[in-house]
Amino acid sequence: MKIQKVVTVNVLSRVGSTSSAEFKELEFPTLNRYLSEGYNIINVYQIAPSPQLYCVTITFILEKNE
Repeated sequence: MKIQKVVTVNVLSRVGSTSSAEFKELEFPTLNRYLSEGYNIINVYQIAPSPQLYCVTITFILEKNE
Protein backbone atom coordinates (compact mmCIF):
# COMPACT_ATOMS: atom_id res chain seq x y z
CA MET A 1 0.00 0.00 0.00
CA LYS A 2 1.27 3.47 -0.87
CA ILE A 3 0.90 6.42 1.48
CA GLN A 4 1.08 9.95 0.11
CA LYS A 5 1.56 13.29 1.81
CA VAL A 6 1.49 16.83 0.46
CA VAL A 7 3.79 19.43 2.00
CA THR A 8 3.51 23.07 0.96
CA VAL A 9 6.05 25.71 1.96
CA ASN A 10 6.10 29.45 1.37
CA VAL A 11 9.50 31.05 0.90
CA LEU A 12 9.96 34.77 1.33
CA SER A 13 12.10 36.04 -1.53
CA ARG A 14 13.02 39.69 -1.46
CA VAL A 15 14.06 41.39 -4.65
CA GLY A 16 17.35 43.17 -4.15
CA SER A 17 21.02 42.85 -4.71
CA THR A 18 22.25 39.76 -6.53
CA SER A 19 25.37 39.47 -4.38
CA SER A 20 26.08 36.05 -2.94
CA ALA A 21 26.15 37.61 0.54
CA GLU A 22 22.34 37.75 0.42
CA PHE A 23 21.90 34.13 -0.70
CA LYS A 24 20.57 31.89 2.07
CA GLU A 25 20.03 28.16 2.13
CA LEU A 26 16.80 26.99 3.70
CA GLU A 27 15.74 23.71 5.24
CA PHE A 28 12.19 22.68 5.93
CA PRO A 29 11.93 20.63 9.15
CA THR A 30 8.61 18.98 8.31
CA LEU A 31 9.85 17.91 4.88
CA ASN A 32 13.12 16.65 6.38
CA ARG A 33 11.19 14.62 8.97
CA TYR A 34 9.09 12.88 6.30
CA LEU A 35 12.19 12.14 4.22
CA SER A 36 13.88 10.57 7.25
CA GLU A 37 10.73 8.46 7.78
CA GLY A 38 11.20 6.92 4.33
CA TYR A 39 9.03 9.12 2.13
CA ASN A 40 10.31 9.98 -1.36
CA ILE A 41 9.60 13.15 -3.30
CA ILE A 42 7.67 12.16 -6.42
CA ASN A 43 6.64 15.62 -7.68
CA VAL A 44 7.47 19.26 -6.98
CA TYR A 45 5.28 22.18 -8.03
CA GLN A 46 6.42 25.78 -7.83
CA ILE A 47 3.93 28.60 -8.03
CA ALA A 48 5.51 31.81 -9.28
CA PRO A 49 4.50 34.87 -7.33
CA SER A 50 2.74 37.84 -8.78
CA PRO A 51 4.95 40.91 -9.27
CA GLN A 52 3.52 42.45 -6.08
CA LEU A 53 4.44 39.51 -3.83
CA TYR A 54 7.77 38.44 -2.39
CA CYS A 55 6.75 34.86 -1.74
CA VAL A 56 7.24 31.63 -3.68
CA THR A 57 5.06 28.62 -2.91
CA ILE A 58 6.56 25.16 -3.37
CA THR A 59 4.44 22.03 -3.04
CA PHE A 60 6.10 18.63 -2.55
CA ILE A 61 4.20 15.40 -3.22
CA LEU A 62 5.67 12.61 -1.08
CA GLU A 63 5.09 8.88 -1.26
CA LYS A 64 6.09 5.86 0.80
CA ASN A 65 5.42 2.15 0.41
CA GLU A 66 3.92 0.74 3.58
